[in-house]
Amino acid sequence: MALARRVAGRCVALAAVVAAALVVPLAHGPRVAAATLPAGLPAGPAGPVAPGRPGYWMVASDGGVFTFGSASFHGSTGGLRLAQPIVGMLATPTGRGYWLAAADGGVFAFGDAPYLGGAVVRPAGAAPIVAIAGTPTGVGYWLFASDGSVYTLGDATYFGQPPFLAIHAPIVAAAATPDGQGYWIVAADGSVYPEGDAAVIGDASTVHLAHPIVTIAVTPSGHGYWLVASDGGVFTYGDAPFLGSTGAIRLNRPIVAAAGTSSGRGYWLVASDGGVFAYGDAPFLGSTGGLRLARPVVGVRIPPAAHGTAVTAFYYPWYATVAHDGVTRHWDQGGHNPPDDIGSDYYPLRGAYSSMDPTVVEAQMGDVAAVGINEVIVSWWGQGSYEDQTLPVVVAAAHDHGVSVGIHLEPYAGRSASSVLGDYAYLTGLGISDIWVYQADLLPAAGLAAANAAFPGVRTMAESGNVRFVRSGGFAAWAVSARFRGVYLYDAVSYGPSDFPAFCATAHAHGLLCAPVAAPGFTTVRASAGTVLAMVSRDNGRTYDRRWMGDVGARPDLVAITSYNEWHEGTQIEPAVPKCLPGGFCYLNYEGAYGTTGLAASYAYLNRTSYWSSVLGAANP
Repeated sequence: MALARRVAGRCVALAAVVAAALVVPLAHGPRVAAATLPAGLPAGPAGPVAPGRPGYWMVASDGGVFTFGSASFHGSTGGLRLAQPIVGMLATPTGRGYWLAAADGGVFAFGDAPYLGGAVVRPAGAAPIVAIAGTPTGVGYWLFASDGSVYTLGDATYFGQPPFLAIHAPIVAAAATPDGQGYWIVAADGSVYPEGDAAVIGDASTVHLAHPIVTIAVTPSGHGYWLVASDGGVFTYGDAPFLGSTGAIRLNRPIVAAAGTSSGRGYWLVASDGGVFAYGDAPFLGSTGGLRLARPVVGVRIPPAAHGTAVTAFYYPWYATVAHDGVTRHWDQGGHNPPDDIGSDYYPLRGAYSSMDPTVVEAQMGDVAAVGINEVIVSWWGQGSYEDQTLPVVVAAAHDHGVSVGIHLEPYAGRSASSVLGDYAYLTGLGISDIWVYQADLLPAAGLAAANAAFPGVRTMAESGNVRFVRSGGFAAWAVSARFRGVYLYDAVSYGPSDFPAFCATAHAHGLLCAPVAAPGFTTVRASAGTVLAMVSRDNGRTYDRRWMGDVGARPDLVAITSYNEWHEGTQIEPAVPKCLPGGFCYLNYEGAYGTTGLAASYAYLNRTSYWSSVLGAANP
């Protein structure tokens, strides 16, 4: 591993440079604006999250850093004598720092970028590093070599690399999926090698290229990318729109880098002399095209889009016990006999408890507040239901711990658009101003639109059980027609990390809030009387981590955890303990999660939630 080389270089991005480059000479590309939006992208209002601060960094091969717009200067290697040239740049999730990568595997960290190691110590004759890509957390990155080799640092996971015999041209670029669970490796002949959850979207390997491919830029959804050739030819795949190119322009210097806007509706192409070509909604903010550079420009990056930092958890107040309430509720699901024999594949640390017990609920809200969960979304089954009766207990305990309370408006018997309107009035009368409607699209959009319009001060969020409808983008359009403020995911089985960036990109394109889901696993064997409906292994915490990383990479407005205590479906993060029944059955447990045992294992998922809520907050610009 290379020693840390955190240096305070000279500022080569002077304000005078920006001012002098307000107009790019024609040979370096005038600002080109798309006349219309590409097909499939709505022309609605901007999303609730700040769409990204217009700006970009350019880096030269000597490590000189040029800043434009909102991109801040944090240091450079411009004043150092480098063993090998800089080949790439990576911004931190906050935009308050960046890494520079050199051809020998050296990594230089500036601003809030942590130094996580490099790849300098390699066999003699090892292929040079050509690209760097990072995880959404800001504490991991990959280095890619021209022969396809991949080096992982920090929390970056190795997902594989193309076989050496399958590579017919040098690797020139790479990009990570937005969820950090994969990457694309790109060769000069246009071949694209996807690894991990990087989708096979297409490449230019069968195209007769006039000039080699030099870079890749990925759309915010992770469902598309642009490949760019050295003449500025642009090849689009997936949901990446074509907005223009320099293919018909005679360039002074070749294109070497590209970056897409945070909306996915624009991109910048950058030449080796720092000439900038802007297309779609990418604003031209300056260039070095009119300057005489000491070394050529080799890379470009943009400040990340802002995102929310709030964390919510779905909470179930539907439990009752004979000891406390004189009757059992829910613990006997699946034909079980509480308190030891319960309808869950896990057993609670607190035993089979009552949701009417203030002591229990106070302790639960203490759990929630301690790990950075801002709000509980309480399962609610209509006025007068048992869950409605437990609501005052939950609200009192939550407020004692500074936790907000929202409502998960479930599909109770007789639920209709008109009853939902009455529910809004009832719940707002109790001081509730956050209502999440589960399977909202089972009701007519027009009726819900009237209800949502009648309560403009309430944050209303919509969910659909139709996975295909959600993935197609149709549900977001439906939610707009029903006048919801946002959309959320709950399903702990159907959605994986790669779904979350696309979910939020679609929501934001429609002007909606987005709340992707974080879930540790799923199992319902005992609750369904031995029938295996579905199962998602917790994988000792890795499932929870992968989903959380996808949530952070989605740049969400908030993250919703499924769940705090839905014991029937095994999605809970509430503490559990190992327990065996006299007949020989033993409940599942958290032993081994994140390397923990005993009491630490019981609290493993709560403690990990604390870590991820901190990461979500720290990764926001």
